[in-house]
Amino acid sequence: MGEVVRLWLGPYPVVVLTSARAFEALLSSQKHLDKSSDYDFLLPWLGTGLLTSTGSKWHSRRKLLTPAFHFSILDNFVDVFSRQSSKMVNKLTDKANGEAFDIFPFITLCTLDIICEAAMGRCVNAQDREDSEYVRSVKKINYLIQRRTAIVWQRPDFMFRLLGLKKEQDTCLAVLHNFTRDVIRERQKLHREAKAREQQQECSEEEKLLGKGKRRLAFLDLLLEASEDGKVLSDEDIREEVDTIMFRGHDTTSSGINWALYLMGRHPEEQTRVQEELDSIFGDSDRPITMDDLRQMKYTENCIKESLRLLPSVPFIGRMLKEDIVISETRNTFVSCLIKIMHYWDI
Repeated sequence: MGEVVRLWLGPYPVVVLTSARAFEALLSSQKHLDKSSDYDFLLPWLGTGLLTSTGSKWHSRRKLLTPAFHFSILDNFVDVFSRQSSKMVNKLTDKANGEAFDIFPFITLCTLDIICEAAMGRCVNAQDREDSEYVRSVKKINYLIQRRTAIVWQRPDFMFRLLGLKKEQDTCLAVLHNFTRDVIRERQKLHREAKAREQQQECSEEEKLLGKGKRRLAFLDLLLEASEDGKVLSDEDIREEVDTIMFRGHDTTSSGINWALYLMGRHPEEQTRVQEELDSIFGDSDRPITMDDLRQMKYTENCIKESLRLLPSVPFIGRMLKEDIVISETRNTFVSCLIKIMHYWDI
């Protein structure tokens, strides 16, 4: 297979890039930032947030949101990662009877619990309440989006409606958007109350969570603070970004963990080295994990990075070219960077 391949997605031509050289030419460009039509399927849920926006809006949102992903922010959520991961391990223990089983649903629910708490400051207890309306809606809309991307006849809007899938999607969207908006209103109220107490030089546990410079701020809290600091973000802007981090956060994390475990299973000698490293850190203790523990996991981290290289959480990146680019494509071409295939023979 060459580094540039043409495929047909129904009546639409798609150029697929398969080499690092071709990827670099496209992704390092500051001109070719328009997303492909695949991203349109996310608009009803995510709006024009960081993942789906282009041009000046994308640049301004990226500049605004970048500080929220600093490692120092994530450090404050290690206890959440540890608590929810321990819950998943306990559930996996019940399945460890020597028979094969699908681990992905367990990982998905765990990452959903983690990202909800980190993004919104709200615990949804997905691992204990798998049948809750919110959890079911997250699963369903992910399924609908993935199917629509893959099945050509579901892509046109009129067919999506005709098949009754838009009605299912709208039902999920009502649940997801209402949940996020309710959380935003709740956190806004807490922010106002904390700010009033701060002005009166009072201190409370909620203020420790929400006040500036205090212990832990969820992604939503950081957006609310940014809005208070003079950066104009409407409630709908905030909703878009929270839903975006919810979608990409739990989806990519669960996929990355799943592929890492798959590769560990294929390479038991590496799995043994990871186990030895963890034993050297924890011994026989089942204590909660700390950031210092994570910093000692050098080999484990390398294995995770190699897994992400070979089997990335996001298997492709799509762009719609508005200008010619020096590879082979011309403008008005749908280009897909098929990351996964680049390392196919390395796995």
